[in-house]
Amino acid sequence: MIQAESRFFIFGMGHREKYVYKDSKLINVKTNKAVFSWNIEKEEFLYGKYTVILHTKQGTTVTITENEDGVYVKQEKNGDRIEQICLTEQKISLPDFEEYKYPEQLRILHHEILISFLDKAPVPNFYVYNKPWYRDGAMMALVLEQTGNIGLLKDWALSVTELYDKNNSGNCEPDNLGQLAYILSFFVDKKYPLVNEILKEAKRIMKDGALAGKTDYGDHEVYSTLWLKFGLEKLGVDTDFIKIPKRFDSYAYMFWMDRSEVDTVTPYDNEYNEWYPYLWWAVKHFKNEPIDEKYFEIKYPMSWEIRASEAKYESIAPLSTEYAKNKCGAPHSWHASEMFMYLIEIRKGE
Repeated sequence: MIQAESRFFIFGMGHREKYVYKDSKLINVKTNKAVFSWNIEKEEFLYGKYTVILHTKQGTTVTITENEDGVYVKQEKNGDRIEQICLTEQKISLPDFEEYKYPEQLRILHHEILISFLDKAPVPNFYVYNKPWYRDGAMMALVLEQTGNIGLLKDWALSVTELYDKNNSGNCEPDNLGQLAYILSFFVDKKYPLVNEILKEAKRIMKDGALAGKTDYGDHEVYSTLWLKFGLEKLGVDTDFIKIPKRFDSYAYMFWMDRSEVDTVTPYDNEYNEWYPYLWWAVKHFKNEPIDEKYFEIKYPMSWEIRASEAKYESIAPLSTEYAKNKCGAPHSWHASEMFMYLIEIRKGE
């Protein structure tokens, strides 16, 4: 993971206006202008509490915090409140995850997913991507359903008219069909017009009951067809016409949502990839394998992606010049979602 030159924390989960604290300033992300600046003697980052506490040289304690209602800046001196300001507000659900073994990690990862909205649309990272991705949006939906925040996707989902996001060099990636169906399933039924369009397009590009075409520039027909079956079944659509291919597909081992349909005779072990770590996490989840504790280290951010072909890394320079120089997008919604769901499903009983 690339290290930023300064510690920071991003505020503005869900559809709230976004702010970032770094270098003694609270900065509006949209304008890149400081709304507050302080003469700091000491700063405390409480990542799992969505809070930064500042101790100024003038003896003032400043608390920047985000909760289920909004983002607040509170200033106190000698125990007396001087002022409290609400910068942005919207109701969201923020479980504490105390019933799990890794509650603080889950809270941080949940934050990194909730922060990944741009104009109400789900994005991998709102600095370096300016368009929603169906794949990342579907992975986010898995988490948002768990935490009572699925409604955050509604306005965007109901505004979608295109079957493909066309984000990888303009390609129509077949896995998008199932991912879009899954996202829509929370808000519409199988009679929704776009669902019929998904069905027609799926049947048009099918070969022997499986989706054909490139996903992530590779042949991942099993993975794409699994997503289609998963999304359509969530909508209540009859999927008897779908036939999961019985052949090796490395991406199939990332589809832990339904292991029963995957031919696991061919062993698959992917190595940890510092650039695209979500691929490794997904396979570990599929295979129900343990992960070394070092990967659960409490830090911020906990998720990232490096050197993705479509990311505009120069746009993250206001947050971190090191990120921009090394082509790092952090946090990252797909990575955070894979980590979150692994910890929820695989490590819950420990």
